[in-house]
Amino acid sequence: MDLKMSELSEIRKLYDKLPHTECEAGCFRCCVNSIQMSQSEREAIGGYDWKGRCPKLGEDGRCTVYDSRPLVCRLYGASELLSCEGCKCAEPLTEEETLDILRRYRAAAGKLS
Repeated sequence: MDLKMSELSEIRKLYDKLPHTECEAGCFRCCVNSIQMSQSEREAIGGYDWKGRCPKLGEDGRCTVYDSRPLVCRLYGASELLSCEGCKCAEPLTEEETLDILRRYRAAAGKLS
């Protein structure tokens, strides 16, 4: 397995640790912030060129790469630190849990871009 596939495999294990979140229809509050992601995540979504809102946000206000979205996008609404009034999450991650996942993400991802 090459380095990028190994990196993405480790990051996907972290995805599985996040609680399920449901977004309110039409909510894209998290899509108006520039984000950092690993190179493997950037490639998985076909690139990322920030111009005031996420380039993967469709005209209908829905994520066009939802199943491949980076970790930080998955954290919105799933963490006390990245709460969203339009998201429903039965048990959001605590601050400590969120920081632990972010530390592990950083270790797996290497340089973020």
